[in-house]
Amino acid sequence: MMLHISGKKTIKYWVALSIFAIALVMMGYAVSRENFAIQLLLFSLAIVAYWKLYRFFRNGHFGVFAGVMTALGLRLVLLFSIPVLSDDFYRFIFDGQLLKSGINPYAFLPEDAFQQLQVPNSRYWEDLLTGMNSLGYYSVYPPLHQLFFFFSAWAGSSLLGNILILRLVILAFEGLNLLLIHRILKLWGLPLSRLWLYAFNPLVILELTGNLHFEALVITGLLGMLYGLSLSKVSYSTLGWVWAVGVKLSPLMLGPFLIKVWGKSKVFHFLLWSAVWMGIFLLPLFVTGNFSNFWQSFRLYQSNFEFNASVWYLIRWVSGFWMDYNPLVYVGPFLSLFALVGILAISFFHKIKEPKHVASAVVWIYLVYLLLQNVVHPWYILPAFVVGVLVGNRVFLFWTGLVFLSYSAYSVTPVSENWMLIFLEYAVLIGVIILELRKKP
Repeated sequence: MMLHISGKKTIKYWVALSIFAIALVMMGYAVSRENFAIQLLLFSLAIVAYWKLYRFFRNGHFGVFAGVMTALGLRLVLLFSIPVLSDDFYRFIFDGQLLKSGINPYAFLPEDAFQQLQVPNSRYWEDLLTGMNSLGYYSVYPPLHQLFFFFSAWAGSSLLGNILILRLVILAFEGLNLLLIHRILKLWGLPLSRLWLYAFNPLVILELTGNLHFEALVITGLLGMLYGLSLSKVSYSTLGWVWAVGVKLSPLMLGPFLIKVWGKSKVFHFLLWSAVWMGIFLLPLFVTGNFSNFWQSFRLYQSNFEFNASVWYLIRWVSGFWMDYNPLVYVGPFLSLFALVGILAISFFHKIKEPKHVASAVVWIYLVYLLLQNVVHPWYILPAFVVGVLVGNRVFLFWTGLVFLSYSAYSVTPVSENWMLIFLEYAVLIGVIILELRKKP
């Protein structure tokens, strides 16, 4: 509910909210991703409105209930939009239709699976097949992820209906995320105003609710992990972590650090609960006999694609002076090895005295991992962003504004990245990292 504030401040609030909502409407319904200049302008307006809203709530002009309603209201603006900035949702829906028909999405390539469906060709199926960006490889989404795709198929052959189900799932988990952030901040004695840095963030709204990326559920898992840790509940915390892994495998990298977190007294319970939950969430990958297909596509993704990278692009540029081919297939495994070494170093040396220190380490682990990846889509940074918000780490906060520059790649056909904008993104980011490292603990 609103507190006692002046009419002038109320007007400013509604102006900022209106600008934010209009920017979301234009980005979600009216402007294609090929028109990057307009998209960037609208995103910039949303960033300005975001900061204004954050300051209103940080200064206590409005209550928590009003803030949550504002955050959810901004997400609902995109309720009926078809994702613009990403086409991953086509594969989500296609896999869901396969599961509904009793077909294993790990067993067939999309075109072969379509033949197995034995349904008449239609505009709906044509849109799914031509819209997806992964016709050449098997599904790489873990079973827990696939469960929600299966739910979307119950809307039948209605693309908007499928999208609505996925979006409502994400909205439900976003509501849970806001609740968990609020609870954790109270438990840790940190400013509740940090909630609004996540609640109103334009990239969060666009990539999760708008573009239907399930990092929303990964975030739920990581927050559940930290909340359970704060309560010293090994089973709850482990469930949160394995839930995140079940949606997207990358949180597995936190495993070595979590072994250290629980220490000798509780590490057995951690490993036991990890085995239980991993078995529940990941077992379908193995019992179907198609794990090799899943792994083949996963490795293909790691060694054949590149987007918005940092260290990898620097290596490729330097190697170009004496190589006339792209060495990613050879360098990729070494980058993964370096990432592992960095993650293990943080896991070993990072001091832990309270749950806040665990969250801080998670942020740095994610940063090392992402800087050494050959593909860094904007939504990849969001799990680390929310954890960084909890502990006041500004690196991923700034990155949520900078990473939108990577969408300039879609302004030309065929897709081609703007090297000046990529350089600008990472130059500013490195500056922020240096400032963050220089902060007093």
